[in-house]
Amino acid sequence: MKKFFEDVKRLYRHNQFFALALVVVIGLSIWLIGCESSVTSPINPPKKVTRAELDAEMEHLIAQVELAIEDLNKQDLFKQKLFEIGLVAATEGGINPVGVGVTLLGILGIGAAADNRKKDSVIKTLQNNSGGK
Repeated sequence: MKKFFEDVKRLYRHNQFFALALVVVIGLSIWLIGCESSVTSPINPPKKVTRAELDAEMEHLIAQVELAIEDLNKQDLFKQKLFEIGLVAATEGGINPVGVGVTLLGILGIGAAADNRKKDSVIKTLQNNSGGK
């Protein structure tokens, strides 16, 4: 066994640069064949993803954006229809602008009153929990 190691040492001394190159080539081969390229996920930054996973994330993100755009378009269409109805009613004289203003102010008043009731109940709960101080 000792002779074997001496032969290996002698062989290494005579071919040390070749041996170093062989180790580098083996290491690079393992890295190129065995390790799939990956990047940080734009959706989940702590996670690394491969090309296929990145493509899937991109398709999912595009689908979500398309749904959001469709929802925005529906909201804008609804607002436009309401504006058109209001415009037609105002030009034909079916709606009294002063009446609309009073109604809107009444709705704001109801909202403010409900908000005050909610605040009163929160304050009362906090006072009861703190011992009435």
